[in-house]
Amino acid sequence: MAKIDTKEWKAFVIGDLFEKLQLDIRNKNFNKTLDVSEERNEEFNLPLVNAKHGNNGIMYYGREKDFNTAEMTIDIVQNGAIATGDVYAQPQRTGVLWDAYLIKPRENIRSPFTLMFLATVLEKSIKDRFCYDDKCVWDKAKQLKVELPVRCDGNPDWAYMNAYMSGVMKTTETCFEMLEQVDENKHKIDTAEWKEFRVGDLFPNIVKPVVLHTRQVVESAEGIPYVVRTKFDNGIKCRVQPVAGVTPSPAGVISWGAENATFFYQEEPFLSGRDIYYIDTRTIDPLACMFLTSCLQTIAHKYPYNFGLFPDLLKTEKIKLPVTAKGTPDWTYMADCMRSELKRAEADLDAMKRLA
Repeated sequence: MAKIDTKEWKAFVIGDLFEKLQLDIRNKNFNKTLDVSEERNEEFNLPLVNAKHGNNGIMYYGREKDFNTAEMTIDIVQNGAIATGDVYAQPQRTGVLWDAYLIKPRENIRSPFTLMFLATVLEKSIKDRFCYDDKCVWDKAKQLKVELPVRCDGNPDWAYMNAYMSGVMKTTETCFEMLEQVDENKHKIDTAEWKEFRVGDLFPNIVKPVVLHTRQVVESAEGIPYVVRTKFDNGIKCRVQPVAGVTPSPAGVISWGAENATFFYQEEPFLSGRDIYYIDTRTIDPLACMFLTSCLQTIAHKYPYNFGLFPDLLKTEKIKLPVTAKGTPDWTYMADCMRSELKRAEADLDAMKRLA
């Protein structure tokens, strides 16, 4: 899709276009342990919004009879170290668990594509204005402004939003089809002979770096990475100036954040925010470390925002790895495998460019 020309867009007060819905839990004896599930099934089939970063803001599912629900809404996350200010389209019937709320356009919107467009532009207006210490509550969010395309009469151009996002979805489907054409299942790995290892036995040296607090951060394009609890950009929020008395963590280690854990290999020395830890993997080939991050990531789904993956818990977890004839981790195979995957990825990108 071509880049959108926003020069003629108009600013609207968010509260003028949307209203917050009051959706309560009907079950007066609600017990989270018994009355929600992380997996969707026949009994627990209602998506519930909460402080979830990713997966469209859904971490749990409940029973429809236990919750007031709405459809064709937009979900705003009001709390969470990473998720605060996330915005998601919820066209399906949805309920509210905690730390998030649903808003509904005052206009009668019937297209999920329009909701997706609105969620994207709302997050652009909201996300960077709030944080863990400044919750994205509706009383604050509704006073902000959002830029939207408009008709000649100055009202939001809902038809344009629908058409544009519909085009984006079609383009995405085409890209997936291209990937399938160039992939042909060649990325599958046979794990039948892999062996299970306890993380703490492999890596007894897990480190909690000194925290660089937000008030100490001075961004600098020439600085060093500042790693925080995000799932994106290798965990790096920005580059910052070094701070006297705060020693950077070394290059060549695998970092992760306790909440909504995502593992990243850090190629450079870095400073870090709250609840960041690292596994000392400096003796292992960097490519093997990248392979290892994928294996570690298989356990992360067990640790959502409200149940952090702290070092003592990680050490008790088990992961499967390829092994040598002696039964030890085969770091050489892992490095070779990752090297091959990187070459294949480059070839796939070239093939996609040719197909496009």
